[in-house]
Amino acid sequence: MRPVVVLSEPIHEAGLAVLRAAAEVLVLQQSTPAILRRAIADADAVIVRLSPLDAEMMAGAPRLRVIGRHGAGLDNVDLAAATQRNIPVVFVPRTHGVSVAEHTIMLMLALAKHSLRLDQAVRRGEFHLRNQLTGMELDGKTLGVVGLGNIGRMVAEKCRSAFTMRVLGYDPLLAPGLAVPADRVADLDVLLRDSDVVTLHVPLTAQTRRLLGARQLALMKSTAVVINTSRGEVIDEEALAEALRAGRIAGAAVDVYATEPPPADHPLLSAPHTMLTPHTAAHTEEALRRMAVSIADDVLAVLRGDRPIHVANPEVYER
Repeated sequence: MRPVVVLSEPIHEAGLAVLRAAAEVLVLQQSTPAILRRAIADADAVIVRLSPLDAEMMAGAPRLRVIGRHGAGLDNVDLAAATQRNIPVVFVPRTHGVSVAEHTIMLMLALAKHSLRLDQAVRRGEFHLRNQLTGMELDGKTLGVVGLGNIGRMVAEKCRSAFTMRVLGYDPLLAPGLAVPADRVADLDVLLRDSDVVTLHVPLTAQTRRLLGARQLALMKSTAVVINTSRGEVIDEEALAEALRAGRIAGAAVDVYATEPPPADHPLLSAPHTMLTPHTAAHTEEALRRMAVSIADDVLAVLRGDRPIHVANPEVYER
């Protein structure tokens, strides 16, 4: 009998083709926790994108042999519960870095040049605003990169080489001797005070939740902008909106939110000087194809009895 693989949301057709060649595949078009719980009750594998997968759901899926996370972050999967049940959790850590880095730089340029506001000015017949909105050159400015993993290093390297930006980097978890394309600082406050652009590239953990709150935002230059393409809860969203309304920082670009989609009363929706995108930094044809094929390959590897390439809890293979 072919194994059953449930997907909480659709993935690229290339990944679906890999899965369908070896398994029965169920793709949910609507994925509430209740729907997902019922769908995986008799599944051998589940692949989630943004849908949460908690211990209770796993307990209701006694046949579950592998969990796939279509992405690099693991904050929506209860990794401890999966490990306790001896279920490998596979993920795709290095398939979409280029796309996220490019999206970050797009947001950076859009804020610096007022791209969205100028586009709207032309469409509204407000051509005269060309004399009222002046942009900022990135050349020679200071970029503060918070998190020097794969994506953070890509952003640092691209901005340093393309815009000759001075790059500061903060990452207390990185090995001290590791070469990175940034001048490393040991104190986040120093980076925030000195940077013209601050960009966040950290996973969501207990240590990074609300890493940027009201106190940290108050340290930034009034001309500085902040970009978040990592996880919504890394920033205190209410504090960010208040800093924008008060003019304590010049702008913010956000791709991720504590609640997705953001509710109609989300503070950033009414905050000035913002550019908001719907968690699409990794959504390029190339990245989505790589992610889908990679997660499909690793899920099927586990179902065959092989060890996957990218496993978040390798200790399940060491027992």
